[in-house]
Amino acid sequence: MKEKRSIIKDASIHKRAPQRPATIPSDVYVSHKTKTNVIIERVRQLMVNQKYKKVTLHGMGAQLLKTIQIAQAIQRTLHHQIDIKPTTETVALVDDIIPEDMVNYH
Repeated sequence: MKEKRSIIKDASIHKRAPQRPATIPSDVYVSHKTKTNVIIERVRQLMVNQKYKKVTLHGMGAQLLKTIQIAQAIQRTLHHQIDIKPTTETVALVDDIIPEDMVNYH
């Protein structure tokens, strides 16, 4: 059975940005604001011009499908000269509950 979220009265929820490990130039993060063609060109430059053997695309939540679609588009752009190896992992997220009197205080 799915657990329901409790309703919090007189407070607001602030979602913290997920913690990212130290990145290297070949780590590319996909967000809802990211334009697909920009990511494709970035990865192409990394692999063709800068000779990276491995590029990692990162996407969370609703962006997983977009990230997979971008990986497939990159594979087509590079004429199937690359392999796609999808992996998943769990990331802990933190939300802050801020009482209304604290919100009004700031």
